[in-house]
Amino acid sequence: MGNRAVITTAPYKPSNLGIYVHWNGGQESVEAFLDACRQLGYRSPDNDCYGWAGIAFAIALFFKYDGSSVGVDQCKNLDTNNGDNGTWLIKDWRIVGNKFGDAPSALNPAQREKRDNIANIIITRAAWMRGLKEDV
Repeated sequence: MGNRAVITTAPYKPSNLGIYVHWNGGQESVEAFLDACRQLGYRSPDNDCYGWAGIAFAIALFFKYDGSSVGVDQCKNLDTNNGDNGTWLIKDWRIVGNKFGDAPSALNPAQREKRDNIANIIITRAAWMRGLKEDV
């Protein structure tokens, strides 16, 4: 069993490109992925394909990509109605809604701490990839 989710741009359409995560699909983790991308200056997926590459890279950095933690495809080919977190709808690196899951809500202090920790891990690993920090 996972903590699955799909991340796609708003408005939802089955033809949208999406990212599937089997783990860490909760709101706090998805917000962390988006926050890290925003802090790293990546282009947003609602603008062009480079944004999709950026978020896939950020998520893969978090998981130290193992080949099965993140997938990219059209939403019609992903597990959008997955029984866990559904499909997060994003715009400008922010969650703006959810399809097939609970609506986004204010995070509690523990969830905010988890979000910030995940974002920091991604940013630190991105700096390492750029040769700015020692191995992490």
